[in-house]
Amino acid sequence: MIRMYINNEEVVCDKDLTINEEFLATSSTTLKNCYPKSWELTKDYVSNFYFPPDYSKCLIYNGDDLIFCGVVKNTGNIDLNPRQPHYCSLQVLDFKTFLSEGETLDFVISNKTVAEAIQMVVEAVSQYGFEVGNIELASASDVIGAYSTLNKTAYDVFQYLADITQSRWFTRMVDQNTVAIDFYDPESLPQAEDLEYSQEYYEENNIIDIKYNYSTKDYRNKQIMLSDEVFASIDYNDTLIADGYNTTFTLLYNIGVLKTVSVNGVGKTIATSEEKEQGVFADFYYTLGSNTIESDDLYSVGDEIAITYTPLVKGRQIIYNDDEIDRIATQTGRNGTITRYETRNDAITSDELQKIGESYIKYKGKPEIKLTVKTYNNDLYSIGQTVSFVDAPLEALELDYMIKKKTTQIIATTGDIFYTYELSSSFNSESEINFFDNQRLKAQGNLSKDEYITRNIDIEDSVNIIFDNLQITEITIESGNVLDATLDAPFNS
Repeated sequence: MIRMYINNEEVVCDKDLTINEEFLATSSTTLKNCYPKSWELTKDYVSNFYFPPDYSKCLIYNGDDLIFCGVVKNTGNIDLNPRQPHYCSLQVLDFKTFLSEGETLDFVISNKTVAEAIQMVVEAVSQYGFEVGNIELASASDVIGAYSTLNKTAYDVFQYLADITQSRWFTRMVDQNTVAIDFYDPESLPQAEDLEYSQEYYEENNIIDIKYNYSTKDYRNKQIMLSDEVFASIDYNDTLIADGYNTTFTLLYNIGVLKTVSVNGVGKTIATSEEKEQGVFADFYYTLGSNTIESDDLYSVGDEIAITYTPLVKGRQIIYNDDEIDRIATQTGRNGTITRYETRNDAITSDELQKIGESYIKYKGKPEIKLTVKTYNNDLYSIGQTVSFVDAPLEALELDYMIKKKTTQIIATTGDIFYTYELSSSFNSESEINFFDNQRLKAQGNLSKDEYITRNIDIEDSVNIIFDNLQITEITIESGNVLDATLDAPFNS
């Protein structure tokens, strides 16, 4: 029996109830023609009005089991005709919505492991009812050098962490007060029972129908990743000659990390401009991201000032899936390369840029086969589980799938429940549009004034891929800048 409560008041609705759950989108439902159950005692639906405030807490039970909880966000058009019932149609979102519309963050994750970074972000939004759930990551102990969360939402940062670890993350309702944040490597996702193709399996599991299709709408086998600024692979040395009257000296490139400064072979002390404002004394001062250093002292004509620093340069990584390129080339008799590119200024090292690009190729570098499974009164799967399709009628369907979407349709008059699941063979958790979430990461760079990275990962001439059948092209640096390629008309990935 379905029971619903809004702000601890039991309510009813006279239409079928559908709950939509999806990996990265906020779960939602709509209560049509909703009103307090107490109205049924007087049957007075005309003179009464029902208008729950926005962000009212909503709980939905199936018997004693809590199947949905969240907050009222929007209403439909409410009839003010004095001759008509004054019901209310409500849109309800689960508490995941607070990950993208709650407090923005403002701290730097520095020299923390991936697991510690997840913990930091969850603690920052813990007052919204979030807690650390299951973290099943091979890279959980990998160290993040430095990452600024300034003006990003928790949702943004979780998605960034998933990109650089090539993992999947999702939320899980624990109870009406708590939502867990789970991170899994794809191979570590919870395993559901195998999906079979037989009359007996259909009957035993109350399966109404299984359908499939494949999609290449977001497909690519070549991924170009760009960043306006990443740390160069090697330190640079500039030698400047003092002119006797200037105290500001211009370098060839913008400064990422200033290593050493010497004058006529004698080492000098260095500090940032911000430290200077705080009263720190040094021989030379610099500002992160600028190409100048300055001194309070005037040096004589001909003095040699030698500077060693790690510059910031434009970053570009290219990742291929050669098997897929060859497959399409063989089928079409043409070039088989399908390209996408994206600028990710939140990645400020070559390694991070590479991992994000690998993640795109891994999850979107093959056609996505979708299975749609419908059942009657049998809740077969949960979001985030994986399932194998054994003995499928087509060999191409004999794959592992991830449960990406789940729709629960409850018939109010009979209590019958119909479940519809969408399974993805590519483990792609994104949708074309996630309406309720601020999904795309921020466009601005990751570093603010006088923040600096405590480790550097070089841009290398070649990089080993951590999964099969992929390889990185060589990156050429000319005068400290990665050469830009000429691209066709751009489009977002």
